[in-house]
Amino acid sequence: MRVFVSDFDGTITVKDVADLILAEYADPAWLEIEKEHRARKIGTKEAISRQFALVHAGRKELLDFVDGVAELDQHFNDFLLYLQGSRQRMEIVSEGLDFYITFLMAKWGLNLPLRTNKTAFSNSGMKISYPFGDPHCSLCGTCKMGRVLELRSKGYDVVYLGDGYSDICPALEADTVFAKATLARLCEEEERDHILFADYGDVLREVKGWR
Repeated sequence: MRVFVSDFDGTITVKDVADLILAEYADPAWLEIEKEHRARKIGTKEAISRQFALVHAGRKELLDFVDGVAELDQHFNDFLLYLQGSRQRMEIVSEGLDFYITFLMAKWGLNLPLRTNKTAFSNSGMKISYPFGDPHCSLCGTCKMGRVLELRSKGYDVVYLGDGYSDICPALEADTVFAKATLARLCEEEERDHILFADYGDVLREVKGWR
């Protein structure tokens, strides 16, 4: 049995929604934190916590913004239809935040299992919690690698799809990897076999040839 495990921001969406929010609503200091993250001086969990602490807007304002700028990969629904017809599964694992991901999934009619970081809004700002983290590792908020290993231990053939820094750990443990953008470069550095893709149209064409 095969299961596809996908990142959300920049993989299922055309652009990284978290980055769009930060660019619009955060103090410009978020870019310095991003430089630390891209240099791999800090983990994704620390980067998210520090960056979103710089966002000063309420839930409704942020969702109104997201509603206007977030785009779903134009081929993603075709890919889901193919999976349903072939009785294959898909899950989403994300280092983004649940408030905008669940909103977008509902808007786009995506009924898929989701693991991501949780947010709570108050007058003092946004608080992030990490229900899917690894208590023994502080690098990521959502342990994507842990989910890949869980699925493999249950006998699934795991295909991982991603685009960023937080995707390299699960990519190293998956049976097959589809990579674009930063993940493709990291896979090359780690000498990890992977299939390059630009969108889910590329993925669909590839997997239709599998048995």
